[in-house]
Amino acid sequence: MLINIDCGHGSNTAGKRTPPFPHDVIINNKITIKKGEQLHEHIADVGVAVFLVEELERCGIKTMRTGWNDKDAYNDEDEPLAERQRRIAKAKCDYSISIHFNAFGDGKSFNDVNGLEIYIHDTYFGQSEEMGKKVLEELIQGSKQSNRGLKKQSLAMCNCKAMNVKGAILVELAYMTNKREATELMANEDYWKESAIEIAKGICRFTGIEYVPVKYVPNKSITPKSSKEDIIWVQERLNIVLPDWFPRLVVDGSYGPKTRIAVLIYWDNLGWGRHMNDDGTIIGKATRDKLSQVL
Repeated sequence: MLINIDCGHGSNTAGKRTPPFPHDVIINNKITIKKGEQLHEHIADVGVAVFLVEELERCGIKTMRTGWNDKDAYNDEDEPLAERQRRIAKAKCDYSISIHFNAFGDGKSFNDVNGLEIYIHDTYFGQSEEMGKKVLEELIQGSKQSNRGLKKQSLAMCNCKAMNVKGAILVELAYMTNKREATELMANEDYWKESAIEIAKGICRFTGIEYVPVKYVPNKSITPKSSKEDIIWVQERLNIVLPDWFPRLVVDGSYGPKTRIAVLIYWDNLGWGRHMNDDGTIIGKATRDKLSQVL
């Protein structure tokens, strides 16, 4: 199966950007949108697309790209729609997904219009309706947003006949002219990833392909002050590797005395304990790497 991932517009397409931001926003310590600056739609489109490609390919689905070529979203020309359609048809894609952020009003100031919606073609929609419904069902389970529904319109990137695909959807993930959605969702890498995961889950449900979640491994030392998610990750794995005589830990995300003792016993079983003076409250890279092999 081959699915095209399309990113709307280009890096510097006129319009297609938020109104001036009311305050500084930093996106994952990589991109800073300063007060008075605007975030271009294409930057967020590519942000979502990069994660979506990872999600689909991990599930065994092949992908191609139109409107972008890599994670650098700042050097993409606005590829003509007819050229995008031609390339998708030539590659014999099965489906196409176009990523966008919506806008309302004059684009110069924020307003109250908000929410997410999915578009399919009003005439040449093929299997798009069922595909769009499955994706929308997943998206509305994420960040709190208004569900604006599935809509039909004569849009180039939804035209199944022109692209010779079985189904095509255009996803409008949020309104870049809504202050909250622009500053908290569109300018948020966590939202990009969340959206990609939800779209991928919808596609997997639609195609009957099993969704394969990413194998999570904490990337920093785990201590009693770590997140509940990371502590649970440790507790679940310790319960598998600890000797039978040691009582199983309650998997509650609380790094208490029993978890600390379990870590010390695990180290001792590995032959590490005699070489360490640690009290069991700091789980470093070597231990995380070892535990990641358990499940």
